[in-house]
Amino acid sequence: MNTVKRLALGLLLAMFCCGAALAAEPAPGEKGPALVQVGVIDALLAGGYDGSLTLGELRSLGDIGLGTFDALDGEMVVLDGVVHQMLASGKVARPADSLTTPFAQVARMTNPARLELPAGLDLKAVEARLDAALGDLNAFAAARIEGRFATLTARSVPRQSPPYRTLAEVAKEQSVFPFAGVEGTLVGLRGPAYVRGLGVSGWHWHFITTDRARGGHVLGFVLDAANSAQARLQTLRRMELILPEKGLAGHDLTRDRSKELHAVEAGQ
Repeated sequence: MNTVKRLALGLLLAMFCCGAALAAEPAPGEKGPALVQVGVIDALLAGGYDGSLTLGELRSLGDIGLGTFDALDGEMVVLDGVVHQMLASGKVARPADSLTTPFAQVARMTNPARLELPAGLDLKAVEARLDAALGDLNAFAAARIEGRFATLTARSVPRQSPPYRTLAEVAKEQSVFPFAGVEGTLVGLRGPAYVRGLGVSGWHWHFITTDRARGGHVLGFVLDAANSAQARLQTLRRMELILPEKGLAGHDLTRDRSKELHAVEAGQ
């Protein structure tokens, strides 16, 4: 091969490599995975239970997450792109894509950190470990924990009918599910302190058993004393908010509902 051909080939290879490198770069405006949220938590607390986004649309926005359903009909776990509906009866359903949600949060775990959680940790200790691993608590985060739990307490709420009562009132009728020696998956999403009123500050957990038959909103747990648990942790530095087409008129969003949210989250 003569010198001219070598130079031409080298130039062609350089152009190909440059094009491949450019193609691998993020598209303009793409800045990594985001927390995508449907609705506003204070509207849900005020009784805003009418769904505004279909589950089919929700699944296109993320493959892991949590939330609730139209008319507050149970607790939601999104896992591997599948939506699970934990009903107040204790049963888990696979709802149709046409069903809607008034409040949900989903994300994609594109490059999660992996942690091993020591045996015997409780909810607060697990959250402390995850927070330490995150470092930046002013960002959002998603977590997935697979393991065996010595004890775990979950809850769900019954479907509501208009006129809707506040979530704090509805939560008094919650169904509580105690588990012992159960295996399953925790799905957690974390919001920074500054999202008060918009979303949930701190960690928010839902659980589903390995057989996908039981679960709910998590009130507390203790990891198995003999087995560690495996966690995947994704930092999310963007948030996308989807508000209902009809708006949020009719809900008093001027009040500070942080105490109500804490009571509801804790199952009090």
